[in-house]
Amino acid sequence: MTVEQRMTRRVVTGEETDSLRDAIGLMQKHRIRHLPIVSEGALIGIVTDRDVKRATPSLLSGIPQEQYDKVLDQTPVGVVMTRNPFSITPSTSLKDAVKVVVDRKFGALPVVEEGKLVGIITSTDLLRTFYEMLEE
Repeated sequence: MTVEQRMTRRVVTGEETDSLRDAIGLMQKHRIRHLPIVSEGALIGIVTDRDVKRATPSLLSGIPQEQYDKVLDQTPVGVVMTRNPFSITPSTSLKDAVKVVVDRKFGALPVVEEGKLVGIITSTDLLRTFYEMLEE
């Protein structure tokens, strides 16, 4: 079985000039934890929910709301994203993809073909595959 058979093809993406608020909005709207960042279809980075949490000030620290909003609105995701993230191809075996996810403790792997983002495979996709195999 290959990654192409299990990956998500309709990937929600962002651009490096998007604000943190934009990224948070996309991630919440689509209920995702990993947002690939593209430029002209090419993968240039990835933002995770952890990246967003680290970059967002805590309102519990006493920061004024206007300063909090300023950080969300004026911080581009390009500042907090992981550049040149590890990626795989559609022809990568599912076994190899699982090994990368386990060994590197990744929650998702962007899928790239000929320099363009063509999908993403997440730990949830892999667990769903495992579950379906157990059901058989």
